[in-house]
Amino acid sequence: MSLRATLLALAVSLIPQLAVAQQVGAPPANAYAIANSDRWDCNYGFEKNSDACVAIAVPENGRLNGRGDRWECVRGFRADGRACRSIVVPDNGYLSDYVGGNGWDCDRGFVARTDRCDLIVIPANANLSDRGNDWECVRGFRREGAGCGALIVPENAFITRSATRGWECGRGYAASGSMCVAVAVPENGHLSRSGDDWVCGHGFARAGLACAAVVLPANAHVSGTGNAWDCNAPHRRSGDVCAAP
Repeated sequence: MSLRATLLALAVSLIPQLAVAQQVGAPPANAYAIANSDRWDCNYGFEKNSDACVAIAVPENGRLNGRGDRWECVRGFRADGRACRSIVVPDNGYLSDYVGGNGWDCDRGFVARTDRCDLIVIPANANLSDRGNDWECVRGFRREGAGCGALIVPENAFITRSATRGWECGRGYAASGSMCVAVAVPENGHLSRSGDDWVCGHGFARAGLACAAVVLPANAHVSGTGNAWDCNAPHRRSGDVCAAP
């Protein structure tokens, strides 16, 4: 047999094998092959079920989601098993776009209580919060149970939104119980950035209620913090001295 005839016979014998190879991994009905891979996915409106793509059963008042691979309830309904149940909105409430919760929110000035919206009772010296679902005391008052009590602001203090006291001491004073006491700054010290304490100046370190000079061993300098020391290069710290390498 000639070489040409041999090659022709070989090609003919491979045709069935090539046909089988082309069928391996072929997508089922209602599916498409994923580019540059041997995988497949279902068409819009179908979902995988073993090695097949079956139509998604959309319940009444439902619709396919944007990807088409599952269903979701239309506005005003929520999923309950395989069905979409109507959301019952109470008086003084409205449908919510939030997928969690109960599917509804209360109007401004009302608060949710299980399955209803109750009117918010605003006490004296209070007003409705920005969100409209609670009340808050006006400036100079703080929440005390179901009402607003007047803040007692000590001398050298000012009103804040602090949840702790409702007031803070002015710079140079520190809170002590219900009063503001002056910060006693020692020699070689100055007020801290917060203004309610003191720190030592450069080259001094806190020692009780005073600022003591930083004692530098040989071959050392005041550190970047200004309240300690570091060794000069190439020396290394060894206890309270700077040792040569």
